[in-house]
Amino acid sequence: MKIVARFILLSVVLAPGRLVQTQLYSSSPQPDEVQIAAKVAEKMLIHKVEPDACPHVAMAARVIGTVVVAIRIGRNGDVIYTKVISGPQTLRKAVLDAVRKYKYHPYLLNFKAVDVDTTVSVTVDQLRARGCP
Repeated sequence: MKIVARFILLSVVLAPGRLVQTQLYSSSPQPDEVQIAAKVAEKMLIHKVEPDACPHVAMAARVIGTVVVAIRIGRNGDVIYTKVISGPQTLRKAVLDAVRKYKYHPYLLNFKAVDVDTTVSVTVDQLRARGCP
């Protein structure tokens, strides 16, 4: 009886180890897109376009603020998707137009370029707003 009990206990202890080992060494397909932090994407930025800080409506209302945009960076570094998450309504179009022109270094995962989802925060500050004609 003791031999059978030890065998069962030993197989229960080893079974999870085998599962983990199998998961670690299995070859799973690489994802086509990943999500990265905004700080990481900021370091990948090659070309940044400043938004038109003075749309007529925003200028008249003296609107300033930060617009947060969810973006997808394509394998070639172009912005291929944009969606406003938050920010003043009067600044959104100008910020979206600028962010769509951003250019990034491609993000490499296991030496292969992949699409990347991240966020960008664009602040239209008072100094730029004052500089409007």
